[in-house]
Amino acid sequence: MFKAVIFDVAGVLTEGLGAILLEAAAGIEGDLDQLAEALIPVFMGEGDSDVAGHRLERGEITLDFFLSSLGDVEKEAWAILHPDSKKFFGDSLQPKPEMHDFVTEIKKGGFKTGLISNNVKEWQPAWDKVIPTRDLFDATIFSSEVGCRKPNSEIFNIALHELDVQPHEAIFLDDFPTMAQGARDAGLHAIDVHDHGLAIQETRALLQI
Repeated sequence: MFKAVIFDVAGVLTEGLGAILLEAAAGIEGDLDQLAEALIPVFMGEGDSDVAGHRLERGEITLDFFLSSLGDVEKEAWAILHPDSKKFFGDSLQPKPEMHDFVTEIKKGGFKTGLISNNVKEWQPAWDKVIPTRDLFDATIFSSEVGCRKPNSEIFNIALHELDVQPHEAIFLDDFPTMAQGARDAGLHAIDVHDHGLAIQETRALLQI
């Protein structure tokens, strides 16, 4: 019997992150190939390693330090990744209203709710604008606050502890297969979110609501 549903933020509670980053990069007429080579391993790469991007999401280095490590694409990356930039991609993040409504539905149904997100500390204000009120969640776990990131099992264990549920009692929704697999490796039931409506239907079926 499932007792909790845990949501990723970007791509689950919001529109997909990849498309927004691509649009932001196109908006500055930057070298898309170079930017992709520098940024894809950070935000879409596998594992939880000691590369600069993963350290950034664990809160071990600042965004400014990370950007300074990018060499030739530092200025272009700053333009789309820094909150002080007028081209900051986070300003274009849009919530998925149907998923926000679903969080409320689950909460009212008596289930526990949680968030697990790989995030950068300097981006938190942008994230807070596109997620439901934190009062709807029994646990909010951001990688930059807890010092580990998906798909590391430790971040799922932190959430399970705060929710006071066993792994087999939790459902996790994420739009990146690697992150969903990380949840499965930690013992949770994971749903790959490719279509928000279908993900909601699948979760409802599992919860029997």
